[in-house]
Amino acid sequence: MRVLKILQAHPEGLRAKEIAEKLALPSRLVRRSLTLLEEEGFVTLDPLSRRHLLRYPHPFLSLPEPPDDPLFYQDLTERAFWRTGFRAYALTVRPWGLHLEATSGNRGQQLWPFGEGESITPHAHASAEGRAILAYLREEALRAHLHRFPPRPLTSYTPQSVAEVLSRLEEARRLGFARARGEVIPERCGLAVPLRAGTGEAFGALGLSLPLGRTCALEEPANARACRRCLDLVPVLKEVVGEVWPFSEA
Repeated sequence: MRVLKILQAHPEGLRAKEIAEKLALPSRLVRRSLTLLEEEGFVTLDPLSRRHLLRYPHPFLSLPEPPDDPLFYQDLTERAFWRTGFRAYALTVRPWGLHLEATSGNRGQQLWPFGEGESITPHAHASAEGRAILAYLREEALRAHLHRFPPRPLTSYTPQSVAEVLSRLEEARRLGFARARGEVIPERCGLAVPLRAGTGEAFGALGLSLPLGRTCALEEPANARACRRCLDLVPVLKEVVGEVWPFSEA
């Protein structure tokens, strides 16, 4: 129980050694407890950060399992990059949270903005890929995510309240795609479409990193000089998803 409580207080997860130090318990006892909790489905291990954390989004909620095939995600991102010229990313929902499965692009293009081993999940509210996933989670799963990872600012454009995040997610559902303008990196936009299971829930997202336009056609439709990249590229992303994952409703 003490291990569960300390992990609940640290939603980004902790390594076994850190848990032992915080609880002043022998490392062997902590590792044994973690093994039992993993077997029961309460706790999981992030394979990148090697941190233990509560199962995402909540130990008592199950989500659709994404295809466990690295070539599937690489195919998605390569097709998206080849057809758009912009760096593409494929994210999935895993027991430890949102997970970057693949990315494709030129060497000089912006790579994933988060550091090696840094969890993507706490920043889902700010990224297009994260929003494309959150918008199509079940209501109880979305509530669990927002309770566990309340919105925090990454830039001056990042939504900082649950109400703002919910508004962005409603827009994503209405449009059929998610966008983010300078909310993770000030000079970059994000565009993403969901990858959906037969239930309609998202198990992942396919997205692009784009230059930040001065104005957006979605915000200023009467402005002939407004950036239309999102509107032009969404059909391309949906076409790619339809080719590789025809079961999705993206």
